[in-house]
Amino acid sequence: MDIATITSKGQIILPKAVRTRMAVRAGDQLAFEFESNGDVRLRALRHDLKPLRGFLAQYAQGKAAAPQDIRDALRKRAAAKQVVFRSSRQDSTN
Repeated sequence: MDIATITSKGQIILPKAVRTRMAVRAGDQLAFEFESNGDVRLRALRHDLKPLRGFLAQYAQGKAAAPQDIRDALRKRAAAKQVVFRSSRQDSTN
C-alpha cells in the first residue's frame, strides 16, 4: 500500500509508484470521485488528442472511423488510468 500525507496547506505528494501506475506527471489534473460506500476513485483527466491521431488520419483519407469505435477507444484508455482507494472510514467533512 502506498501512503501520502496531507501538508498544512492541504497538498499531497503522490508516491512514485502511484504516479507511474497512473502515468501522470507534473501539471496533470486528477479528479476525486466519492462513492457511496466510502471509497474514493482517483482519475487522471486527459485533455490531449494524441489517442485520436489514428482516427483523424483515417478521416482525412476518407476512411472515417465509426463514432462507436472512437468512444470505445476513449473509454478503454480512461478505464486504464483509474485507481480506487478504499477507505476504512467515511468522513463527511472536508
